[in-house]
Amino acid sequence: MFHELFLAMRYLKPRRNAVSIITLTSIIGVTLGVMVLIVVMAVMSGFTGEMKSKLIETQSHFQIRNPRGPISDTEARKICNTLKKYHAEGTAVIQSPVMVQFTVSDAFGNTAQRLDTQNLLFAAPAEELKKHLNLEQYLKSGMLKLGSSFEDDAHYAVISTYMAERWKLKVGDKFLVHSARHLTDLVKFNAAGGIELNDESTAYLPAEFTVAGTYALGKSDFDQVVFFAGMDDAAELLFDSAYNAGATGIYGWGPDAFDQKQLLESLAAEFPQHMVIGWEEANRNFLEVLAVEKLMMFFLLIFIVLVAAFSITNTLITSIYQKTREIGLLKAIGCTDGSIMRIFVLQGFLVGLIGSICGMISGFLVIRFRQDIVNFASMISGQELFPKKFYFFDQLPAQIIVSDVLFIVISSIVLCTIGALLPALRAARLQPSEALRYE
Repeated sequence: MFHELFLAMRYLKPRRNAVSIITLTSIIGVTLGVMVLIVVMAVMSGFTGEMKSKLIETQSHFQIRNPRGPISDTEARKICNTLKKYHAEGTAVIQSPVMVQFTVSDAFGNTAQRLDTQNLLFAAPAEELKKHLNLEQYLKSGMLKLGSSFEDDAHYAVISTYMAERWKLKVGDKFLVHSARHLTDLVKFNAAGGIELNDESTAYLPAEFTVAGTYALGKSDFDQVVFFAGMDDAAELLFDSAYNAGATGIYGWGPDAFDQKQLLESLAAEFPQHMVIGWEEANRNFLEVLAVEKLMMFFLLIFIVLVAAFSITNTLITSIYQKTREIGLLKAIGCTDGSIMRIFVLQGFLVGLIGSICGMISGFLVIRFRQDIVNFASMISGQELFPKKFYFFDQLPAQIIVSDVLFIVISSIVLCTIGALLPALRAARLQPSEALRYE
């Protein structure tokens, strides 16, 4: 076995040069394939991990909802108290799509009213937002002040920096919020299919909120649509009064967000009349898409290593023709077919091993300096290659998972070894008399 390994290493380089150009190109091919696979898998894993973290930051570990409608204030308190029995915490929340009316001005000082329909009102006690969503640390201006203030007769809300830019608002400015239910009550469909005013409806005034602060969680799809308000203000806007309903649901937090199967089963048995939904179930489609994308990226990029394996096949076939007389001499002095075959299989194995190690080191370096590479490419191209409004994050995420790296390296070595089988079989079948005919 040792002489076979020695000869395999010897055949990696020619007699006069330290490194064979053909061997070097084969190693470079494997290196590039492994490097690209490691970088892409790390970025996909980092993206998935960051998305899960952002989902947990912007949501609860689980939600409890009443499929029949809002949850009363008394029932919400009872559910939150019951959660403590399972070492979990909960709070009542109000969550509903709303429309925001704001004022815009042109260059000549003329003003006009605009209506933004892509918004989600989220109401919860301020202390709960501080404790579970860490909203206070994401404030960019102002303060985390929600609800009504009798001192200045104002209703305070916290909006995102996206909304502040879109609505041209700053801390202290006011905006109006319309409930979709109240607006639809003002009209009705006639027999012809048209829309007309509903004479039986009563007029209502939109809720006026004052901007207490602006936030940015760093998850653009959340930041673009969600603003926070007080519970009583939200109940008064969405329901008939602030006292007719307590919440649209209960947000809960358990001991471990990634291991709560048993907890959810216990809560489902505890509250059979309610829906208990974990954060993974609520985002199942999105998480499945991320998993499928990562798997598809691996299968697509593994073809780079497969091409490198084919180049090893071609390299070894060329090498065998160049070393025909040497193979004949080895067989003449007693080397078996299996021994000859192992020499060239080991040669393919060594190319795969060296290329995989170099690719792994190169991949780690690219991941380490990934943001510098992105910034340099953006500077050269003059374009932002990783726009936050599309990809949710300020920087390119990456997470190296040891099992992924091992799988990539082992797969590459196996493919390179398999690529050497055909040339090795050709070398093993050479007859000494044919190989030494012209000696």
